[in-house]
Amino acid sequence: MRYVSLFSGIEAATVAWEPLGWEPVAFCEIDKFPSAVLAHHYPNIPNLGDITKVDWKEFLDNHGAINLIVGGSPCQSFSIAGGRASLDGESALCFEYWRAVRDVRPPWFLWENVPGVFSTRDNAFGQFLGKMEELGYGMAWATLDAQFFGVAQRRRRVFLVGHLGDVGCAAAVLFDSESVRGNTQPSKQKREELARAAGIGAASGGFKLDNDVLAFNETQITSPQNGNVPKFGNECHTLAAKDHPPVIAIQGDGRTSTGANGNGYKVDGSMYTLNCTYHHSVMCMADDNARAAVDVDLCGSLKVGGGQPLIATGKTSSGRSAHETTRASATST
Repeated sequence: MRYVSLFSGIEAATVAWEPLGWEPVAFCEIDKFPSAVLAHHYPNIPNLGDITKVDWKEFLDNHGAINLIVGGSPCQSFSIAGGRASLDGESALCFEYWRAVRDVRPPWFLWENVPGVFSTRDNAFGQFLGKMEELGYGMAWATLDAQFFGVAQRRRRVFLVGHLGDVGCAAAVLFDSESVRGNTQPSKQKREELARAAGIGAASGGFKLDNDVLAFNETQITSPQNGNVPKFGNECHTLAAKDHPPVIAIQGDGRTSTGANGNGYKVDGSMYTLNCTYHHSVMCMADDNARAAVDVDLCGSLKVGGGQPLIATGKTSSGRSAHETTRASATST
C-alpha cells in the first residue's frame, strides 16, 4: 500500500502502518519542528512542504500511482474550544486535502478531524462530503475515542474513510469488528459489567494476573446473597472505599525495604515505595471518588481520598499467600 500523508505532524500514520509494510511515498508538513522530526526519522521520504503550492499532477508524474491519501487537516476553527470560524479560518485547508484527492485519485482516502466539524454554522462537514461525493467516492465515518485503543487519554476524533466508487468497502473497513471495537461502552457501564463478571476469581473478570491475586477491602464487600457478610464463592458488587482504605495488590513478595522487616508495609498500615527490581507491581484499586476503571484496557488514576491504603502482597507476615488471605477474609468478614 503506497500512501501520501498530508498535514503530517510527526507522522503517527507511518508509525502505525510501518509494521504492515505500507510505504510512505511523501509527507506534507510546513511547521519547522515536525518537519525536522520527519527529516530525522525518514530522511529518504520527501516532505512536500506547503500543501497550497503542491502540483499534484507533477507529483504523480514523478512518483507514480498512489493507493491512499491520509491526513487530518487543521481543526482549530472547527473545534468547540476555538473561535468556531469554521471555513472562514484555518480549517478551510480541508479543501486542500480535497484538491489532493481530486488530482491524485487514489482508490482510498482517510481523513481525520474533531467532532466539532459536525456542528459548524456553515455545515462544513456536509460541504466536504458533497465535494468528495462529486469525485465518485463512497464514504463511511465514525467518532472514535483514543482511550479505547490503547492510548492513555480521552481523545474523540471523527474518522472518514472513502473508497472510489463503493461505499460498502469504506464501511467494511471502518466498522470491521476485527479491526475496531465498534460502539464501545461508556467506562461506567463497562466497570459494572466487569464487577458482575468477576465471580470468584480475577481471571473471570478479565484481569490478567500471573499469581491470581485479587485484592479487596473486606469491610466494604457486598453480595446479593449475604449483604455485607459475603461468603467465599459469592459474587461481589463494585468495590467501594468511602470510609475505609482501598487495597493495592502486588505480584510477588512485595518487599520494599529492610525497615519494613521484609514486607511492603508496617504493622500500622503505612508502606514504602514499591520495589520492582525483582517483582512487578500489578494492579491498584482506588476509592469510588477516583472512578478508577481497572481491566485489561485502562486503569483510572489512583486516589486514596481520606483513608490509608492497605497492602496485599504475595506473602503475608503469617506466611499465607495473598490469595489464601483473600479467601480467609471473605469467609470471616
